[in-house]
Amino acid sequence: MEREALEAGARQILLTNLRRGVADWNGKEFSFVVPSLRGYPFQWFWDSCFHAIALTHLDLDQAKAELTTLMSAALPDGFIPHIIFWEMEKQPEFLARNIVGMVSPNYSSTIQPPILAYAVERVYEATGDQNFKNNSLPILMAYYRWLRANRDPDEDGLISVIQPEEAGTDCSPKYDEVLGIEDLSNQGFISALKKVYEVYQPLRGDDKKILETNVFHVEDVLVNSIYSFSLRALARMLGDSPDAAEFNKEADKTRDALVSKCWDETTSAFYDLSGTDESMLKTVTISSLMPLILADLPRQIVDMIVEKWILSEEEFWLPYPLPSVPASSSKFISGNPGGFIWRGPTWINTNWFLSHALRRHGYKEVAEAIVEKSYEAIELSGYREYYNPYTAEGLGARDFGWSTSVSYTHLTLPTSDLV
Repeated sequence: MEREALEAGARQILLTNLRRGVADWNGKEFSFVVPSLRGYPFQWFWDSCFHAIALTHLDLDQAKAELTTLMSAALPDGFIPHIIFWEMEKQPEFLARNIVGMVSPNYSSTIQPPILAYAVERVYEATGDQNFKNNSLPILMAYYRWLRANRDPDEDGLISVIQPEEAGTDCSPKYDEVLGIEDLSNQGFISALKKVYEVYQPLRGDDKKILETNVFHVEDVLVNSIYSFSLRALARMLGDSPDAAEFNKEADKTRDALVSKCWDETTSAFYDLSGTDESMLKTVTISSLMPLILADLPRQIVDMIVEKWILSEEEFWLPYPLPSVPASSSKFISGNPGGFIWRGPTWINTNWFLSHALRRHGYKEVAEAIVEKSYEAIELSGYREYYNPYTAEGLGARDFGWSTSVSYTHLTLPTSDLV
């Protein structure tokens, strides 16, 4: 398939998955791309950020609308939910198949990896729209301050997630111990998650009290890498101001905490921390690589991760890299038995992050190989939610929005990616 055909396919998916209207429950206009027509009928937080970045190459007005719609769901305290049910008539069918913690029938009560500031910066760079940036900045500042105030109780710079879906990596084996999963299957995961939800139900809306239960209190490496990465983007947009200094300081604090608390030199990997005692969850997954997205990660750490994990054919360097779990793991599953996801398949969004990161750190050939193999997987199986890392068989949802982001990784990197 020619590169032009891939881009045409990406355009078709993004525009076909577009939803516009006025929400009955708040009277606000919405304009956003659903992740997939099957199974994902609403707006998901980090999916929309990827959609907006891809849309900067197709439709600048829609790229702005995507993020404006997402930010319009911000609550007065700064919180932005990970799912917004703009079209309520689709909610009963969705909730019948999914368990979602809510304090309102209109949106979830949880977060997702906080890539929003970076997405806004990318859209601003593409459009030059000063009004878009100026309107976004107060919402972004309130959001990242909300995360710091509500999700970092020990004030160490690492924010916590209260359930697996918040990290976007759902059934990852790194959570098996915390959840106490007895049956290693999707049904076993759901059963364990329901127990967490039962504890949370009377506390929903008070994240500090939820964290105090210590039921699922995880300082997640992937989430915090994206948090620091995006704080830096927010600071850049704020220019030379006290607010910029505040967010740069927080980005530094998070980076330093990742290195001092989550890095394990003996295994050359980063690990999540669990509970108020911050016990290290020593399961290597794609999250263990994610601090590479930080431009100021110490060079020695960068090289150790790349050499030991990324370039090893026994670990992450499979025929279609990078799998979500290294092949050497006893919990590696190349497919998705019953929807038991993030336990082996390759995901385009993490490839997008890490290919850009590797290029920034000077591993240009490695980055280009990941991109080319991602293209090849799409040529063989279409734009799918994730792929078998050995065969490139497409798995999960079809015509998946964020997988279109790989179609534009060959283009010149924006200024923000070169910092």
